[in-house]
Amino acid sequence: MVAKLAGMDLAGLRRRYHDELFENLLPFWNRHGIDHEYGGVMHSLDYDGTVVATNKLSWFQGRAIWIYSFLYNHFEPDPAYLEIARKTKDFLLKNAPQPDGWWAEEFSREGKVTRPFRGDLYGMYFAAEGLQEYAWAANDGHARDLAFTLMRTLHHRIEQPEFQCIGTDVPGRRTQGLWMVNLNIARQMQGRWPDPEMQALLDQALDAVLNRHYNPEIGLNNEVLNYDFGRPADHAAKCQPGHSVETLWMIAEEALRRGDHALWDTCAQRIRKHLDVGWDHVFGGLSEWVNVDQGGYRWPEYTPVGTDLVFRFTGEFFYLKPLWALHEIVVATLLILEQTGAAWALRYFELAQQLIDERFSMKRRGYPGYMLFGDRRMSPVPHTARQDNYHPLRQLMLSILTLDRMIRRGGRPART
Repeated sequence: MVAKLAGMDLAGLRRRYHDELFENLLPFWNRHGIDHEYGGVMHSLDYDGTVVATNKLSWFQGRAIWIYSFLYNHFEPDPAYLEIARKTKDFLLKNAPQPDGWWAEEFSREGKVTRPFRGDLYGMYFAAEGLQEYAWAANDGHARDLAFTLMRTLHHRIEQPEFQCIGTDVPGRRTQGLWMVNLNIARQMQGRWPDPEMQALLDQALDAVLNRHYNPEIGLNNEVLNYDFGRPADHAAKCQPGHSVETLWMIAEEALRRGDHALWDTCAQRIRKHLDVGWDHVFGGLSEWVNVDQGGYRWPEYTPVGTDLVFRFTGEFFYLKPLWALHEIVVATLLILEQTGAAWALRYFELAQQLIDERFSMKRRGYPGYMLFGDRRMSPVPHTARQDNYHPLRQLMLSILTLDRMIRRGGRPART
């Protein structure tokens, strides 16, 4: 039985997450990031909400549609949530589609295209995710149909042998992250509007992650594979643990929907493996990358989008510490605790929550925002030019829903 998490009983942790979501983060975004005049969301914010730049990336628009529609669908049918989602949808649909059928990647505050489509499909994927959630909230058939159209268009594109996926340096390679967004969106749509084509896409994505990207030689998922699912020599030992944990908890949820306990067990086992390998057992946090058995590897210099931070590492681990990965650990381990109460899941849950509170939250400095990226020691960064309107809010919402189920069962695991 799970009685306490992070030093609190389940009801106390739920209150804490509820307050962080509804008393801190949502007011923060409402005051500083949501563009109530033009629609959409600005993400270039400092810890205190100061607007550093007014540009709008397509990623964050689709994600905002999803967040506010999900709030409406799963927490409270507040018209204010739906209005933010609607205005963001309208901003995106007015400005993003281009004559060649692809969607622009970045806009001015008013909606002028500042970066046309250059191959980043993720903005369109997040638009599809947001549109399907909005369609359910608003009973909007056009938004639903557009989500299906986007998914079909994108699937056709990634099935082309010459396709070059963002995150790869040559054509003909695809990433686990690409399959992650496909399976995550398809599983949500299948739960609402069953469709044979979407089911086939979901099954293909599950197979890609579980059987192709998984490398039994190292017990981890490779992030990058060739188009034919062969392992390129320069990526055969590389894993991005955070993406793997994130993708595996999504498959674990799908396994529960299907009633497939064997699939769920596989996901739980592999989540643990990625955490055991990727966790920095000296300073804490999840390493952005690991290149197994490559102790002298010189990692490419990396600057996270929306920041002026530069990270350089040499060795088996790329010790950039991203906040988003900690949020994915919280979601994943809480799901496992709900099902089995496993002691290892409790350990990683509490380690991740502690680092979020002590190293990444800016509350200790009197600000509502978060540090999104840190070096190995997660050294304080005095200012930032980006906040995340997706992972922190999604983690809080999903965790509250999980805690609600756990509280109803009195903390007893769902599986005995």
